[in-house]
Amino acid sequence: MLFFLIVMCVGLVGLSAMAIPGVFHHGHLGHGSGHVTHAPGHVAHAGHGFMHFLPEPRLLFSLLALYGAFGNVLALTLSSLWLVALLALLPALLVERFVLAPLWKLAFQFQGRPSSPLPALLMEDARAVTPFRNGKGLVRVIRDGRSVQLSARLVEGQSMLPVQVGDKLRIEEIDPENERVTVSLF
Repeated sequence: MLFFLIVMCVGLVGLSAMAIPGVFHHGHLGHGSGHVTHAPGHVAHAGHGFMHFLPEPRLLFSLLALYGAFGNVLALTLSSLWLVALLALLPALLVERFVLAPLWKLAFQFQGRPSSPLPALLMEDARAVTPFRNGKGLVRVIRDGRSVQLSARLVEGQSMLPVQVGDKLRIEEIDPENERVTVSLF
């Protein structure tokens, strides 16, 4: 019976450890992981070989927790450890497949989509958020449905023109490294 308790605890600790980055980094879990999921429960890596067939950690830890839990429950009624070990497999696999897998799939549908590259804003409209001083200020632009503020400067020939809060501008050049844009007045 201690075996099933240990297996269940390993599964629960593993699932908890996987959740920690998501709790402390607010949604950065999974960004740039380099893995592409092709089928539920399997991770495809950039290379070839046996790594393609390894189960993903979520599946492994879920199965361990379920197997340990069902093993503990069955050990209360059955005396044969081998029979309990075999019988605990079926409900663990069924609950994972028909309950947890759909719930995980549903949860992962709410992941954020990556933003479009900054150069996609070229020739888009922007609004001044601050008055421009010496041809420099902040602008607001809609990027992928979200309002984003960027540091901006006016094009060379317009750098001395007044720009007030709310003025409409057009993005003429983009410096993606510094997240800065060059704008012009309409």
